[in-house]
Amino acid sequence: MLKFLLAGASLALIVSCKPATETSAPEALVPEAQASDETSAPAALNAFEVQGFRTQIVVEIDAARQDVWDAATGDISPWWDHSFALEPAELYIEPVAGGMFYEVIEDGADDGAVHATVIYVQAPQSLRLHGPLGLSGRSYDLVSSWTLTEAESGGTTFTVDLSMHGEIDAELAGVVRNVWVHFIDNRLKTYMENGCYREPEAPCAAFEE
Repeated sequence: MLKFLLAGASLALIVSCKPATETSAPEALVPEAQASDETSAPAALNAFEVQGFRTQIVVEIDAARQDVWDAATGDISPWWDHSFALEPAELYIEPVAGGMFYEVIEDGADDGAVHATVIYVQAPQSLRLHGPLGLSGRSYDLVSSWTLTEAESGGTTFTVDLSMHGEIDAELAGVVRNVWVHFIDNRLKTYMENGCYREPEAPCAAFEE
């Protein structure tokens, strides 16, 4: 996990005064700050090294590009299996500029999360998300760019380019990459190639094997 460098910080109030003489102010008039403990310090600060990483994932999916686009956007709860809630009421990507990738925890409630914002879209070819996804709460930035191209076989080449920086190290960046491989190669590809997208309301039997 992310390693932190512990950095201490100390502040002291330094007061300069002349040696006491017969004309010095009475002791009661000396500011209390002069009598403070100059060795006291606030709580330590945890510093982290800012790092950045880029990686690309390419997955071949044996399904038409429009079908893959339609399954990868809108309601993605049939195949996307990472969320804050154990069983979220909604997991949805709005495929419009300024749209959101959001999670609704419970029907009829305001609780939920915005995992990312859609900052670019050109359907059914490109989508770009800006947001931390599962690493919400860290000082961390992630841009996830999708490119869907039609393969000569009639299928779809799904490319994910990830650019991340901030409170992250190589180990955690590897975890982020592996999770995206899981999403596209293990989940979406399986969902499409087993025809589960044709009945999105029904559980995908391929995930139970």
